[in-house]
Amino acid sequence: MDIIEKLNRLRLERGMSVYRLAELSGLNQSTLANTFSRGTVPSLRNLEVICATLGLTLAQFFSEEEQSVPLTAEEAELLGNYRKLPPAVKRSLGEIARAVASAPE
Repeated sequence: MDIIEKLNRLRLERGMSVYRLAELSGLNQSTLANTFSRGTVPSLRNLEVICATLGLTLAQFFSEEEQSVPLTAEEAELLGNYRKLPPAVKRSLGEIARAVASAPE
């Protein structure tokens, strides 16, 4: 498996520029630019952050089976922002989302 190629494919599937990925992940834009344009393999920590921003775990990334559902750019942004929130805020948002999803239309 080509790590850079797979990261690039996942990024593009989500409609994310390198700049937007850097913005959402908190990683330096030049670090990501080196990854995508020069083929520099990211550190394990950076790979984990990139994967989280793209909406998947390292296990899903390294899985040979393509089980994950591709996220839209909007979903990836929402998930990236959610992961940066404190646990109490995540719980509150989860409660709100469940209430809105179960409300009759």
